[in-house]
Amino acid sequence: MKYLKIIFAFFLLIFQTSCQKEIVGTWYKCNKDGSYYEYKITDQYTIMLSSKSDIIWIHKVKQIDNGIILSDFDSSVNRLMINNDTLIVLSKTKDRIVLKSSYTWDKMELNKAEFDFDKIDSTNLDSWKKKTISEFKKRAELKNCPDLRTEEEKNIPTINLDDFEEEEITIEIKEK
Repeated sequence: MKYLKIIFAFFLLIFQTSCQKEIVGTWYKCNKDGSYYEYKITDQYTIMLSSKSDIIWIHKVKQIDNGIILSDFDSSVNRLMINNDTLIVLSKTKDRIVLKSSYTWDKMELNKAEFDFDKIDSTNLDSWKKKTISEFKKRAELKNCPDLRTEEEKNIPTINLDDFEEEEITIEIKEK
């Protein structure tokens, strides 16, 4: 029985180590709406870029048994919707990983990238950001993610607040 416990603990340690190594790396995905995302996940931080904006999202990472916890740095300009979002590994292969957010319950299917980001240059941060965004835009253009939404999904209802006419409401005050 003692040997069984030791063997179990050994396999658990191997699983945890391999799970963490599978998450670390550079990843990308195409969303259904045609937007393109890239992620770099390290042991200490994650970088995220989106074709929807020119913002570089940088957040802290804490490795856990079956995933990672994302949180804001004290100096983070771009904040997470909820601090300490946990991304759980649902499945992984050599070229693909599926994560699930504990906050939104959304699944993220990420593909292994064949490129890497330059290291963050904290002494020339603005220059690093410009170069990183420029290289990202080139890759996003080459990837050319298709918009897979139906026409109904593309039709997002909007309200034009300028068309509303002001309406007077009379309030009756009853005296006792």
